[in-house]
Order: sequence, then C-alpha cells, then structure tokens
Amino acid sequence: MSEQNNQYKSIILFIELEKSIKLLKAGLGEIQKISANNDFYEPVFMFLSNGLERLFKTMLCLNFKDKHNRFPNSDEIWKNKNGHDFSFLKNEIEKICIPVNRPFAAMDYDIIIKDTFVNSICHVLSEYGKGGRYFNIDAILGKSNNFNPKDEWEKLETQIGKEIYGEKQFDESLIIPNQLDKIYSDTNIEIIIRLEKFFRALTRQFIFGNFSKDSKTYSFQIQDFSDIDDNQLGKIQY
Repeated sequence: MSEQNNQYKSIILFIELEKSIKLLKAGLGEIQKISANNDFYEPVFMFLSNGLERLFKTMLCLNFKDKHNRFPNSDEIWKNKNGHDFSFLKNEIEKICIPVNRPFAAMDYDIIIKDTFVNSICHVLSEYGKGGRYFNIDAILGKSNNFNPKDEWEKLETQIGKEIYGEKQFDESLIIPNQLDKIYSDTNIEIIIRLEKFFRALTRQFIFGNFSKDSKTYSFQIQDFSDIDDNQLGKIQY
C-alpha cells in the first residue's frame, strides 16, 4: 500500500510541477503586457506567486522523499502559517541546492542564493500571498496593511529603469509621453530576463543538482525553463 501510495503521489507531483511551469510562463506573459496604458499587475502577482510556490513545494517534497523514502505528511515541511511565506520556502530551497559544475551554469547557484533583485521579487510575491492581495479590501475594512504589492513592484521597475538608462536620463524620459512605452518595454524585458535566469537556475537543479535522485525523471516538465539558451533570454513571447 505504501509503495502504491508513493506511485500515486509521484503522478500527482508530475501534474503539479507541470502546472507550476505553466503558471510561471503565464506570469511572464502578463509582465509583457504591462505598459503605460496597462498597469493591471494582479495577474502578474497571481500567476508568479502561485507558480513559484508550487515549484518550491514540489522540490521540497522530492527532497523529503529522497531522505525518507516517502512523501511528507501535512506540516512536516511547512506549517499553515508559512505555507505562503516565500522567504521561508526559498530559505528551505537554498539548503537543498548546490553549485552546478558546468561552465554554462556556473552562475546558477549565486542567482538562487545571492541575487538581491530575485530576493526582492520573492518578497513582493510572498507578501502578496500572505495577504497583500487584499490590500484594497483591508483599507476599506479599516484593517492595517502597509504593504501594497503594486507599489513595491513599481519601485522595482524604477530600480531597473535607472540601471538601464542611468538615473538622470530615466527621470527625464518619464516626462516625455512618447518615451513611456519604450521605458516599460525595456524594463519589462530586463525583469523577465532576471526571472528567466532564476527559473532556469532552479529547474537546472532537477538535472544537475542532488536534492533528489528522482528529479531527472521530471526533466520534460521543466524544460521550458531549464533549456533556455542565453541568446533566448528576454526574447521568448509568453
């Protein structure tokens, strides 16, 4: 019965991992839609937070199975209070990832562990998942919620824009109406590139990492990110 149960859960994990990749791709597609005339970020947050949480959790479940020869039960890896806490989940993921001894993936580990922009993105998605998605409703109800995911994401866009253009040129370009769409396009592409590198680094762990002896069997499910070439970064139409 236990072996049959593991086999059943392995099939479900295949489905869950496939779903996580589809959600992440959908999230990147929503970033591509952001423009001067479209500041609807909710789909970006919904898809990315859902997809990344599922990816983190499938990796942690596989790692648990590798150690205990069974999948975890409820509350054995994360509790209800931190099930949507990306800071907690990412910290657990960092513990099971290793540097990849391949020239083409030499920077993967640093992207997972040290990339400050990735950590900022994860923080926004974490706060969104934990309650930031109800920022407006909380304000209506008089509940205290000081974290507005949209405002925080726009701060990241500004940060990227200043890195691309330089602070002075960026500020000057903002007041030129016909420049706004180009600014959004350029910043969106750079954000997508950084997220693609992060998702690629995570999914390469399935192939080159050691968090699970079964992880390579899921290589088909994760190839949309694990197989991205450097010359494709930021150019894929999601």
